[in-house]
Amino acid sequence: MPSYNCEAINLRIIKFSESDKLISLFTKQKGKVSAIAKSAFKPSSKYGGRLEALNYNHYFLAEGKNIDIISQVETIENFYKIKDKEGSLLAGLYMAKILYHFLEEKIPNEDLFNLFLNCLRMLKNGKDPSSVTRVFNILFAKYEGFLPIEKFSESIKSRISQIEDFESNFAFSRDEIENIDFILLPKIIEHVGKDISLWKNV
Repeated sequence: MPSYNCEAINLRIIKFSESDKLISLFTKQKGKVSAIAKSAFKPSSKYGGRLEALNYNHYFLAEGKNIDIISQVETIENFYKIKDKEGSLLAGLYMAKILYHFLEEKIPNEDLFNLFLNCLRMLKNGKDPSSVTRVFNILFAKYEGFLPIEKFSESIKSRISQIEDFESNFAFSRDEIENIDFILLPKIIEHVGKDISLWKNV
């Protein structure tokens, strides 16, 4: 059985069997990958908390016929600070949900991977969750080619060219957030093909 290793952020974890978990991974090298973590529900599981949503890990996997098998996991970054704050956690889960429904299996998308990772790091560093999710949506739309820049307010237009500087200290105003939501939310729902309810909470 061929094997490979990759960097990945956990998007979604569900029960696969009494003892196994099915993990949806957003990998840097292969895009979205579905993989089984055998015996992950057992108290003696070797995985510990590394399989939680939003964790950034180094994975060693064996290629299966339909679903790959996780053989080893090493933590790169766990983002526990995000999970301690409800607003930041909801923002992280919102982005994960968008990507889970949008990405196709094993089609690499390094732009979106780096965007997701940078936004998680912004949340970890205490940036405003409402502003981080709007950065995510603007750049998601830009990278996927459906950003209607001409419809934004002048203040947002002037900042979009600098918005990829993830180290900048910024926050969108309430009026700017309303402008972004009004223009982008319907387009994102159309593009992803699913109403993302977590949007309403961040």
